[in-house]
Amino acid sequence: MEGTAFVALAIFLATYLGISIRHFKLFNIKRPIVATIGGMLMVFLGVVTPAQAFQSIDLGILALLLGMMIMVVGLELCGFFTWVSMRIVVASRNQFQFLVLIMVSTAVLSALILNDAVVLLFTPIVIRACRLLKVNPVPYLIAEAVSANIGSVATEVGNPQNVFIAAISNVSFVDFSIRLIPVAAICLIVAISIIWIAFRKELLEDRGAIHWSFSNLLAHSKPIDREEAMRQVEVEKIHRSVYLVLGTLMVVFVGFILSPITRTPIALVAFLGGASVLLLLPLLKRGTDTRDILKGVDWTLLLFFIGLFVVLKGVDVSGLMTEMIGLFQSTSGGSLGTIWGLSSFSAILSNLISNVPAVMLLAPFVSSIGSSTLWLTLAASSTLAGNATILGAAANVIVVETGERMGVQISFWRFIKVGLPLTFITLIMSILIVGLF
Repeated sequence: MEGTAFVALAIFLATYLGISIRHFKLFNIKRPIVATIGGMLMVFLGVVTPAQAFQSIDLGILALLLGMMIMVVGLELCGFFTWVSMRIVVASRNQFQFLVLIMVSTAVLSALILNDAVVLLFTPIVIRACRLLKVNPVPYLIAEAVSANIGSVATEVGNPQNVFIAAISNVSFVDFSIRLIPVAAICLIVAISIIWIAFRKELLEDRGAIHWSFSNLLAHSKPIDREEAMRQVEVEKIHRSVYLVLGTLMVVFVGFILSPITRTPIALVAFLGGASVLLLLPLLKRGTDTRDILKGVDWTLLLFFIGLFVVLKGVDVSGLMTEMIGLFQSTSGGSLGTIWGLSSFSAILSNLISNVPAVMLLAPFVSSIGSSTLWLTLAASSTLAGNATILGAAANVIVVETGERMGVQISFWRFIKVGLPLTFITLIMSILIVGLF
């Protein structure tokens, strides 16, 4: 290994160690800052030239992320997420129905828009709803986190790693969704079952031994007083401008579906959708201006991607990437190019360095094979693996940290109690489904 490769390796390991740890004993440093410092070191230490660094930044991915986030902020400003939560409360007769509705709503929203944005906006609402209903928020927050990850598997815009795969692979939006929607749907059913079993003491009435049938579990689910909850809160009507944002989102998805025919990149479609909301929403909703919308955008996520682009460019040009792929192949017994091998290695790597950098690291290897099935395998396995621990996915961290700020503690081990078996079973299901279809 040459000197440049050693420097690239040192920067790479330091960057991903910082991304994985996230919280240091003496100070708190965020993932975007770690990635940015890593990219700067690649340039300052001569691993990549400034020109190579600029060329490595994929503007298409950044435009897609920005466009989707603007539309999410537009939905929040119109009161859409609060409206959804109140409809869940109204429709729930017991804790089982409340759990299922939260998980299904979170999964569907995460398939349509970035899961990190969904949990960022939805978590405080779930906690407030739980307090109104006088139920323990912990099972529902864990349920929200895992269902956000599972739902995001379904589309190319469900999470940042899928956005990355969409930009560099030749898998169309329709093909991606057709093959991975069944994975998301079946894994969501598995998740509901596992969470219901794991938290049965909190969710079931204490009536002695209960026969484990679906009808009995539903019948003995603890009731909730939804009428009392609704009396305690003044529900604001959703603003009519929400139709603009939902209509724009619908047009954007039609653009995604037609992109192979129109030859319009989905990044451009999403960016134009976000720009339309940015321009038109302030005209329809008084008291809202473009600054309000832009303040709600997670600019740190874009910074995180920019830093990773430069870091991985250094890994590539230094020759380190080639050596890493060779090491991956040898450690996996040459099975990295199979669905089982890639899923297993991706799952392990995703929990070591988080799923976004794991996908970016494995992408050149999958690209060299040119198999759409392996791209889908990488998308599904890296996302589902994020449910194993709190640190496995950004959505998990957002839910837990938001909960802590609002006085709800979710322990590392309590999350693992649900996350590990859920991850193991859903990974097997995804391997079987992707392999069959």
